[in-house]
Amino acid sequence: MDAVAESTVCFHCGSLVPRGAGFAVQVAGLPRPVCCAGCEAAANLILSQGLERFYEFRQPPATPRAAAQRNWSIFDRAAALRRYTHELAGGERELSLQIEGLHCAACAWLIESSLRREPGMSDIHVNATSARAELRFDPARICLSRLLERIQALGFVPVPLSFAGGAAPDMAERRAALQRLAVAGFGMMQLMTFAVSLYAGVIQGMAPDLQQFLRFVSLAVATPVVLYSAQPFFTSAWSSLRAGAPGMDVPVALSIAAAWLWSAWATVRGRGTVYYDSVVMFTFFLLLGRYVEMSLRHRSGMQHDALVRLLPESVLRVAAGKTERVTPDELESGQCVRILPGERVPADGVIEAGSTEVDESLLTGESAARVRGAGDALLAGTLNVSGVVEMRVLRVGPDSTLAAVARLLERAHAARPPIAELADRVASGFVVAVLLLAALVGLYWLKVDITRAFPTVLAVLVVTCPCALSLATPAALAAATTRLARAGLLVARSRSLEGLARADRIVFDKTGTLTLGVPRLDELVPLDARASGERCLAIAAALESHSAHPLARAFAHLAAAPGVTAVRSDAGRGIEGWIDGARYRLGRLDYVLAASAGTDTPLPIRADPELGRIVLGDAAGPLAAFRVSDALRADARATLTRLARLGLTPLIASGDQLGAVALAAQRLGGVGAHAALRAEDKLSLVQGLQRGGHRVVMVGDGVNDAPVLAAADVSVAIAGGADLAKVNADLVLLGEHLGGLADAVETARRTLRIIRQNLCWAVLYNLTAVPLAASGHLQPWMAALGMSASSLLVVLNAMRLLTRRPAQPAAPLLAPGAAQPEAAR
Repeated sequence: MDAVAESTVCFHCGSLVPRGAGFAVQVAGLPRPVCCAGCEAAANLILSQGLERFYEFRQPPATPRAAAQRNWSIFDRAAALRRYTHELAGGERELSLQIEGLHCAACAWLIESSLRREPGMSDIHVNATSARAELRFDPARICLSRLLERIQALGFVPVPLSFAGGAAPDMAERRAALQRLAVAGFGMMQLMTFAVSLYAGVIQGMAPDLQQFLRFVSLAVATPVVLYSAQPFFTSAWSSLRAGAPGMDVPVALSIAAAWLWSAWATVRGRGTVYYDSVVMFTFFLLLGRYVEMSLRHRSGMQHDALVRLLPESVLRVAAGKTERVTPDELESGQCVRILPGERVPADGVIEAGSTEVDESLLTGESAARVRGAGDALLAGTLNVSGVVEMRVLRVGPDSTLAAVARLLERAHAARPPIAELADRVASGFVVAVLLLAALVGLYWLKVDITRAFPTVLAVLVVTCPCALSLATPAALAAATTRLARAGLLVARSRSLEGLARADRIVFDKTGTLTLGVPRLDELVPLDARASGERCLAIAAALESHSAHPLARAFAHLAAAPGVTAVRSDAGRGIEGWIDGARYRLGRLDYVLAASAGTDTPLPIRADPELGRIVLGDAAGPLAAFRVSDALRADARATLTRLARLGLTPLIASGDQLGAVALAAQRLGGVGAHAALRAEDKLSLVQGLQRGGHRVVMVGDGVNDAPVLAAADVSVAIAGGADLAKVNADLVLLGEHLGGLADAVETARRTLRIIRQNLCWAVLYNLTAVPLAASGHLQPWMAALGMSASSLLVVLNAMRLLTRRPAQPAAPLLAPGAAQPEAAR
C-alpha cells in the first residue's frame, strides 16, 4: 500500500483523500487511492464492466462529486411515472434527466456505455454540454429506480425532469433551431470560400470549367440550407398568405426562393450571376437573430417552469401513526404530511405541529426566511429550512397557490398590449408596401438596365424585411415580464405596462395594502350591559368568519358563536347576520346605528373616535367597540417616496375612520388621504381623477377592492395565500414589501423607451437602406447583412431590461401644505 500513501488525490473523483481513509482500487495491477466508499464502489463498477478507458479520456472535475445515497423506489410508483415519463408506442417510456456532476464527454460516454448494458434499456443519449440525458426504457423489464441507482452508482446525481413543466417543447424548439443554425453556418463558411474564389476569378480571370465546377459545388452546399434551414420561413409565409394577412416571412421566403432559383438556373445555363453566398448569409444571420429572440422568450418562460419544478419529488404522508412516502400528485385535501428540513412543501396547508423557518424567495421574491408555527399557513413550493413540521393539506394540484401563480404567468405571456398590436398591424401593411415597391423597382430597372433588375429587386426585398419592426415589441415585453417576475411582481396583463408607464396618480387602500394586513385585537370596550364581553367576542368572531376583509383576521383566533345565518356584507361598511333569532351588525358606527333604535354616539366613542372603526350592535343599539391595530409595512414610506419622485402622486383611499387614516398619512410623510369611504366612494374618487385627465393606478388587496380595481387604468393587487386564485388584477405583488411597485414603474418606463428606440431604429434603417437598395447601390449580400444586423440589434437592446438599475435617492413626498386627510362627504 506504499503507492497509495504517496498520492493524496482520489483516483475516481479528483478530490483530496482524507488522511487515513484506507480506500483503494486495483487498476492494471496497481492500487489507486480513492476518498470514500462511494468512489470505491463506483470505480469498481466501472472497472468490472471493462470501461477503464473512461479514466484515460476524462477531464479532471472542477469540484468533487459527492452524491448521498438515496432511495429511488418512489419513482416506480404509477403517479411518478405519469409525472416524469412519457409513454410511447409499444409500452416503452421516455425520460429526461438533468445529471449533476457531468462535466466532460468522457462522463457522458461512461453513462451511455453502462446503461446500454441494462436489460430493457432501448436507447440513451447524454449531452455533455447541457448535462441532459434522454432515455427510452421498457418498464416491464426494468424499473426506473434501477436506472437512477446505476447512474448514482457511477458517481453522478440524476434529477428527473417533469414532462408537465413545459421544458420539453422548449428544448425541442431550441434543438431544432440550433440544428438549422448549424447547417446554415456550415454552409455559409463553405460558400464564402467559393464566393471569394469566384469574385477573384471575375477580376483576375478563371478557367470556365473551374468556374462552372465552383458554381455546381456552391449549388450543392446552398440547397440543404434553403430546403432545411430556411424551411420555417417558407412554412410561415405560406400560412400567412392563406390567412390573408401577409407576415414578415413573406418577403424573406420570396427573397430566398428567388435568389436560389435564379442562381440554380444561371448555373445550369452556364452564364449569369449567382447569389448563393447572399442566400446562405441571409438565412444564417436571420436564424441567428431569431435564435437570440427565442432564447429571450424561453428565458421569460423559465420563471413559469421554475415554479412548476418547485414541488418535491416525494413527501411523507402520515396516516394512523404510520408514514408512507408518496408523490405530491397522490395527496388529497385533509391528509396530513410530515415535512423534514431541506424538503419543499408539496401543497398548501396549515401547520398542525412543530415550528420552522420557511424560505419563500422563489415564490414571493422575499429573501429572508420566515418563522412559521402551529396554525400558520404554508404554501406549495416553499422550502422548509430548519425544523420538522406536520401539515394538514388544504389545497393540492391546480387549486394550490403555486398553480395560481403559474396561471397568472401564462396569462401574462399570452396577453399583448396595444403598442404590440399596433406594431403587428404596421408590419403587415409594411409587407404589402414592400412587395409593391419591389415590383415598381423591378419595372423601372427592366426599362433602364435589364441586367441590374433582378439583383436590385432582390436587394430591396431583403433590406426591407420587417423583422426588426415585428421583433421590437415582443422582445422588450418578454424581458420586462421576466425582470418583474424575479422581483416578486407578476404581470398578469402585459398591456398594463403601457398604462403604468404613463400613470401620474397612484391610489392605495390602507388596510392590508399599506399595512401588513395582520391586525391584532387590543381592547374590547363594552357599550351596553345587555351582552357580556365574552358574548360580544363570540358574536363578532362568528360574523367575521364570513368576511374577506383583512381586519377580520383579528377575530380568527376566538371561539365563534354557533348558528350564524343570513350573513350579508356591505363593502366598505360592515357585515350583518342573524344569531339565535337576533340580527347583529359589525362594522363602522354609522352602519350599526342605521339598523338600530339608537341614534346617539356612545360616550366612549365620542372621547376616542378611533373606537368607531369596529362596533358591534343589534336592533337596540351598539353593544361593544373593538380597538384593532395594524402596523404599516416596513418599506411603505420609502416606496411612496420613490413613487412621488417618479412623478406619481400617492393618495390613500380607506374605509377606516378619519383618525386612523390621518395617523397613517402622517407616518407616511403627509400624503393626501380620504377616510370613511365606502366602495362606491372609492370608485367615485378614481373616476373623478380620470375625468380630470389623470391616469390612475389603484393598489388594493385584490378581493375587497374589486370594483375600484376594475375601474382604474392599472390595477395592482397585493395578494398572498388563498387570495391569489381570486385576484383579477393587472399586476399581482407577492410578499410583504411594496418596493416592487416602484420597480414596476421604472421597468415599465424603460420598456416603453426601449420599444420606441427599437421602432425608431427599424424605421430609420428602412428609410436609409431602401433608397440605397432601389438605386442599385446595395448588393444582395450587403442587404442581407444589414437586415440581419438590424434584427439582432433590437433583440439585444431589449435584453438590457434584464439588468438592474440602482434605486433613486429618496426625496420629500409632498411640498409643504400638502392636502390633509379628509372624510367622505
